[in-house]
Amino acid sequence: MTTIPGWNILLWNFDGGIVGSRVYAEYILMGALMSGEAHGYDIMQFLKNALGSAFHLATSQMYVLLKRLENDGLIVSSVELQDTLPSRRVFSLTNEGQKIFLEWIKSPVEHVRDLRIEFPARIYFIHRLSLRGGESLILSQVRTLKKTKDKISRQQSEEKDPFVRLVFGQKIAMIDSWIKWINHDVVSFIVKT
Repeated sequence: MTTIPGWNILLWNFDGGIVGSRVYAEYILMGALMSGEAHGYDIMQFLKNALGSAFHLATSQMYVLLKRLENDGLIVSSVELQDTLPSRRVFSLTNEGQKIFLEWIKSPVEHVRDLRIEFPARIYFIHRLSLRGGESLILSQVRTLKKTKDKISRQQSEEKDPFVRLVFGQKIAMIDSWIKWINHDVVSFIVKT
């Protein structure tokens, strides 16, 4: 949460990032390994081809996150020797990593600022991995957004400053557009696939 000195305005931060104690990119990397083991180049190609329009991760950052996931016991790696090429590290998901990923994918995104990347990633993996729970995720996400909208609406109605009310109105309009998109486009995508 960011505040402007002398102003009582909350600014939304749209750069994504940390969700609880785990970075959302870690969940996306675990999702990339749900179908089986892969080496770094394969993971980068998957990210580029599958999620490139919604998500980008630098190669160096990917390896930092993979190391963190390995240190946390959520993935394991081994060195694969090749005859004429340098050896390469192959990563695979542990049972605990799979469990944590599946918990993440079924839970709604709590903060509107994180919807832009996290929610489409969850929908993508539900579709790609043929997982159940897409409808449940949609319902819980809309419920979470409506609760946030109600909270902001209350704040807006109690606010005296017209500019702050305007900012609250912008936040409400953004939440309404997310709900509309989810109810129309995401529902259609989940139902058709």
